[in-house]
Amino acid sequence: MKKQIKKMITFAACISAVASVTMFSVGCNNGPGVEKDGFDIETATPTNTYAYDIPQDYCRTYYELFVHSFADSDGDGIGDLRGLIDNLDYLNDGDDSTTSDLGINGIWLMPIHSSPSYHKYDVTDYYSIDEDYGTIDDFKDLVAACDERGIWLQIDLVLNHTSVEHEWFKRAVADAKLGLEPEESTAMQRYNFAHQRNSPFGGTWQKVAGADDYWYLGNFDSSMPDVNLANDEVRDEIKNIVDYWLELGVRSFRLDAVPWACANTIAYNPENAEFWTWFNDYCNEKGQKLYGEEYPDLDRYCYNVGEVLETSGTTTLRFFETGMSNFNFRHSGSNSGSYINVAGGTSGAAGLAVGIANMQKKVLAIDEHGLLSNIVSNHDMDRWATTQSFAGNQNKVKTTAALYLLMPGNPYIYYGEEIGAMGSRGGSNTDANRRLHFNWGDSRAAQDPPGANYTSQQRYGSVLDQTDDKDSILTFYRQAIRLRNRFPEIGRGKMEAYALNADGSLVIADTLGATTGLTDINALNKVVAAYTLEYNGVKTLIVHNVGDDDAEIDLSDFEGYDVVGAVKANGGRVVVRDGKLHISGGISAVVKTAAN
Repeated sequence: MKKQIKKMITFAACISAVASVTMFSVGCNNGPGVEKDGFDIETATPTNTYAYDIPQDYCRTYYELFVHSFADSDGDGIGDLRGLIDNLDYLNDGDDSTTSDLGINGIWLMPIHSSPSYHKYDVTDYYSIDEDYGTIDDFKDLVAACDERGIWLQIDLVLNHTSVEHEWFKRAVADAKLGLEPEESTAMQRYNFAHQRNSPFGGTWQKVAGADDYWYLGNFDSSMPDVNLANDEVRDEIKNIVDYWLELGVRSFRLDAVPWACANTIAYNPENAEFWTWFNDYCNEKGQKLYGEEYPDLDRYCYNVGEVLETSGTTTLRFFETGMSNFNFRHSGSNSGSYINVAGGTSGAAGLAVGIANMQKKVLAIDEHGLLSNIVSNHDMDRWATTQSFAGNQNKVKTTAALYLLMPGNPYIYYGEEIGAMGSRGGSNTDANRRLHFNWGDSRAAQDPPGANYTSQQRYGSVLDQTDDKDSILTFYRQAIRLRNRFPEIGRGKMEAYALNADGSLVIADTLGATTGLTDINALNKVVAAYTLEYNGVKTLIVHNVGDDDAEIDLSDFEGYDVVGAVKANGGRVVVRDGKLHISGGISAVVKTAAN
């Protein structure tokens, strides 16, 4: 992989009133203004600029992409790698001066290896590309195209189980049919075989067809036998798999079913902790050999992210001890205190800031280089624009996006979220409805995956419908990601959450009593989330007003701070005047000093 050039980007700190119809509506304390609707509209010429040398590290804006449903290049109805390559400019065109691309700089590819299923979470060959998606040469072309655009590739690696069609499992079944004992068969030892269904190992056991007294561990499905990850031969093969894909240009892995490795439930135990620590250490060592000279300042050379599908955050945090990041399901979906519920008004905004800040503090106490991996939904969850109480309210969809895109760590955008894609499992109980074709609005579109039967209208329209609409969800995502990319401290900064006092001033939430009700102090805490992010000596204040009405916040403790950027779900104005931040409902603002 050729060396990526660090990008120097310069932006105006204050944007004139003419420019405010697009991305920013900001105020400069030293400029003239006129009063309208209780806010100052600034007319001053920009006086300050901010220049950043954007770090090339694993703190990125990722896009989760299901190749099957994204873009079809050959007309067979199935998305493929060539279709992705042909449409990379939609995600990132490699030119920071343009505004027509999404601006992501990381891609998570759902499984691309050979598999008998449409979703490909049951792998038959870890060294190949599924023929529906293309070839290894296509993948190499994708790596090159991503490299040109500064995109780092992350691929799904399913190690917990294989397909029953994998050659290893076929050999194991053959030995079972011959009557070999599990301890006599190298092939059976790569999996988990036993003579009784209710094995002392626990878990879900599946019958071996044609061998009446043999069972194998298959916690997820009979077509997905669990691999014995403690087996030395298995680990040697995993090393070879890691070597193969990192040498092709993959930068990290998304790891499926992390707590189920060496366990039969969602748990953190000594066995799976040892395995994942071993795995992540090996990936980092291999990555350092490949990228250490080119990127000497990286704190990690293969920073993986794990799926720990629990909502308390307790088990998730434990897996940070292994050297990986883990998805923050605690604040995803419709959980109490999630981004969606805050935007929808059923959870408090200040409470979300406190929750994210506390989680980051716990992560950093475990791993000083740890990064949160924030999601609203993914391929195993209903599309949130479909199912939530604010479905049909485009502004609430935008507000949700602003909340998670401007939090510290790595946001993961599930393909189609940026156009308000809809789809739910429904009464037919099919995950295919969560993985519908990407709505380009033209001939690039693939067909829906097998089993999909979602028939409701895609309320917000296609890429073609939204791309030139300044008020669309897609335009909002482009603006929010560009704002995020503009300030490195947003993703990388250490977070401090604030609450609003009765007088409108900000107070560090940690100084309040554990039982303090934030809305009892100030009702605005229901709709205002405020927090600072500090990175390399730069401290930036982020303020979200997720409500419908204007809010006024006393910035006495932030003397010299001014608004340097904002995204608006529904117009409005944001300005600092006389030490107070005036912010309309549906606006998320970035506030900092010129000295920074």
